[in-house]
Amino acid sequence: MRYGLCLTGGGAKGAFEAGILKFFKEKGLSFNVITGTSIGAINGYFMYRNSYEDMYRFWLEMDSNKYFDSLNMVVENKLVIEELKKLKGFDNSIESFYVNYVKVSGTAIEEVVVDIKDLSEEEALDAVKASSLLPYNYEGDLKKVSAKILFEQFKKDLVEGKYDGYKLDGGILNNCLLSPLIEDKVDKIYIIALSNGFIVPEYIYDIYKKEDIIVLEPNFEVRPEDTVNFSNDFCTRIFNLGYEYAKGLEGTKLI
Repeated sequence: MRYGLCLTGGGAKGAFEAGILKFFKEKGLSFNVITGTSIGAINGYFMYRNSYEDMYRFWLEMDSNKYFDSLNMVVENKLVIEELKKLKGFDNSIESFYVNYVKVSGTAIEEVVVDIKDLSEEEALDAVKASSLLPYNYEGDLKKVSAKILFEQFKKDLVEGKYDGYKLDGGILNNCLLSPLIEDKVDKIYIIALSNGFIVPEYIYDIYKKEDIIVLEPNFEVRPEDTVNFSNDFCTRIFNLGYEYAKGLEGTKLI
């Protein structure tokens, strides 16, 4: 069987995603097609480079400054990309790895989807960087900010043309990248969602049966501010929650 994996976006909640991926790896569950949005693109890149231990360290040794080293119109992820540049090797079972980002032209935005296996290493990392580049034009208390606040500010800034020429977080338009799995069809899709009450986009059921799609989502209450909570305590806690959650599903029809 061929398996697909959809890694949704959600900022710091990507630690939960990584905990699930740790369990998948231990059980030998591999994927032929991966899609990643925002933090899902970063976790997916660790998988693509077959660098699971590096992914675990990335989350378990998280430091807020790793993401928040600059806040000039975007949550600068330069230090994260520098870590990804160090990764060596590839997972040869991954046939395609699609990421999406948003391209801004004037006041118009469009989604761009690329298979980074078709790109050079530099181009691939540029796409991953763009996919996870969250707009950030906010002067309030960092501890009180949420993705919703940032998105509302982004909409105002977009109308004023402040983001013209930027490539930004794919989750602005599409936080669940399933469209590549229509043409690149697999036998079963796993979706790791980073929100409560996640709803699978209806269009995918034109191609797949409901029993062919497995959704794993947080088993704790997700708060608006969790998206930008890159504290070590939070990331470590939900990494472990993700691992234990997936472990608890072992032997069911899900895993």
